[in-house]
Amino acid sequence: MKRSSIIICALSAAVFFGCGKSKTSDVTPTPTSGVATYAGNGTAGLQNGSAGSAEFNGPVDLALDLNGNLYVSDQGNNVIRKIDAGGNVTTLAGDGTAGYKNDAAAKAQFNGPQGIVIDNVGNVYVADAGNHVIRKIGVDGNVTTYAGDGTAGYKDGSASTAEFSAPNGLAIDKARNIYVADYSNHVIRKIASNGTVSTFAGKGTPGANDGAPTSATFRNPSGLSIDQTGNLFVAEAANNDIRQLTTSGQVRTYASGLKGPSRLAVDGGGNIYYSANNNTIQWISATETIITYAGTGTLGFVDGPLLTAQFNTPLGVIVDGFGRLAVADYNNNRIRIVTP
Repeated sequence: MKRSSIIICALSAAVFFGCGKSKTSDVTPTPTSGVATYAGNGTAGLQNGSAGSAEFNGPVDLALDLNGNLYVSDQGNNVIRKIDAGGNVTTLAGDGTAGYKNDAAAKAQFNGPQGIVIDNVGNVYVADAGNHVIRKIGVDGNVTTYAGDGTAGYKDGSASTAEFSAPNGLAIDKARNIYVADYSNHVIRKIASNGTVSTFAGKGTPGANDGAPTSATFRNPSGLSIDQTGNLFVAEAANNDIRQLTTSGQVRTYASGLKGPSRLAVDGGGNIYYSANNNTIQWISATETIITYAGTGTLGFVDGPLLTAQFNTPLGVIVDGFGRLAVADYNNNRIRIVTP
């Protein structure tokens, strides 16, 4: 297994997120580490305010900016939320109504937003799965369609004419190319920084074949994470595996026989964290050891030590420069923090 890394540094005074070289990424987690609630009171709703009193409705994915602000794809509310470094929760974009409307952030509409990423200047990109497009929340406060014509289909080409089908996870590289887990098309798409949409890997038929990108097959890819050297990792719950698209242009199975990985993140030591379908967070070390990182495997809500904590359908995960994870705990309507 090739060692790789992704690190998101946050220059802030946030309690849980900060910038720095991880000192824990090569160390096996121990049961003395802990899980805590970062935001959300557990009630399904749309309420802003302090982290402890805020309400979410099915948070599905997360992104972290350079200032320690955490962005949440709040699927059930059809909005994008922001948790600032001081723990205050606001609605970044969306009026809370399921729809498809480009406008100022507060008036825009989304339909079941999924994956979310942020570029190095602060633009936020959202996989608007129900509308089959990729949206952009600009630093100017306006929401636009970044790619896709709104039709469920499979078409490469210019951003305005391309078609997606239930786009899911997103990843962004240093050149601001965006990669899309095109869930129902069973492929990985690439939106170049000039707006051109192409198929990065996959034939468009479901499967699990490795090899050249044009001959490889995927089955409902959902989560993406890209490392500092450009290797792209793909979570496939339907195949119970994680695939790797290497910088040499090959698709290979990175780990198989997994517990339904839906989202994943890679830390600075090349370790992979993924949300599993048995209500746990799993850890694949850079030396290929696989363990349960957090959660008992029993559906529930319990904070505390890693191996006694409980989740209820954990989905999006993101890791900071100190190896701390944020987890979108979907059915608990909370954002959890996992500290190594």
